[in-house]
Amino acid sequence: MNPVLVPTNDVNSEHGILVMWFAEDGAEVAKDELLAEVETSKAVLEVVAPVAGVLLHAAAKGTEVSLTEPIAQLFATPAERDAYAAARAAAPAAAPDGPRATAKAVRRAVELGVDLASLRLDRLITVKDVEAAVAVPAPAADLPAPLPGAPGRQRILIVGAALGATQVLDILAGSTTQQAVAIVDDDASRWGDLVHGVPVVGGAALISELFTAGAFDAAIIAIGRSPAVRARFRELCASAGVPLANAIDPTARIATDVRLGQGNIICAFCHVATGVRMGDNNFFSAYNSFDHHSVIGSDNASGPSVYTSGRVTIGSRIRFGTGIVIEPDVTVGDDAAIASGAVLVTSVPPEHAVKTKIVTTTVVPLRR
Repeated sequence: MNPVLVPTNDVNSEHGILVMWFAEDGAEVAKDELLAEVETSKAVLEVVAPVAGVLLHAAAKGTEVSLTEPIAQLFATPAERDAYAAARAAAPAAAPDGPRATAKAVRRAVELGVDLASLRLDRLITVKDVEAAVAVPAPAADLPAPLPGAPGRQRILIVGAALGATQVLDILAGSTTQQAVAIVDDDASRWGDLVHGVPVVGGAALISELFTAGAFDAAIIAIGRSPAVRARFRELCASAGVPLANAIDPTARIATDVRLGQGNIICAFCHVATGVRMGDNNFFSAYNSFDHHSVIGSDNASGPSVYTSGRVTIGSRIRFGTGIVIEPDVTVGDDAAIASGAVLVTSVPPEHAVKTKIVTTTVVPLRR
């Protein structure tokens, strides 16, 4: 039996969210095959098989996992895996002793006077959960205020201060109708920073307060790698009554008969053809092309150069890699993941992953 651990050098994170399984429970996997994706507050981490074997999941998609505990086990044979799974299922469950929480979350709850049982979370409670429960922003004296914004422009709050924010800010730089005035990010180490001249004013708990105070007019979620996180922040904005705004690069070509939702980020040199229907809160990187009469859901994210033919149906919360081609009339179901370099000629069911064969290359010095 070989444990499958999450590779990370992030000493500030104890836990992450298991965003996606790329290999099904019970599958036979090869050494170095991509198994899962885990997201922390700092990064999205890819988990690969340390050895070949038969996979046994130890955590479900969408749950919080410890970065120091195995998220799966690998066995030499299906029989060994099944025997271990049966023994684990037969073991008596430990009686719960109050809500499950990290040690740091317990200490923070004491500091803030939060009753952990009142959070009613069916998962491990983290420091962020505790701080979100009180939703007390840092003192104004310690953090910058949003920019005032130019008259006549839509004032934009950007959610997320990482590289996605720089892409959105680049799109808005030449706009005469929109202006970014503030950024929020739950990574406290970024608070007080400037990203292309726009201040990071605090965490996402401030969104409702800033909107009520009239500090901004609409939000754009600038998180490009995780559809699940995009969906969560869209729901947070909706619950606070905060509208989302589109950010469309001036080099993008949007046909006249296109219906766009709100909160979409469409980067440089994208093409959205006639008859396309697009939902909300999608993040499409440069050189994406969606051909005629395709239907696109919400909360999707892509790398560059994703091309669809006509009449393609794309669901919601799908992560696309780079350099993907989709043939006509193909449907990609909700919560799927499509690897870079894939060519889709048949439909992909919901919650399935499309993997591609990676060819190993060798880098050698040039002969002179």
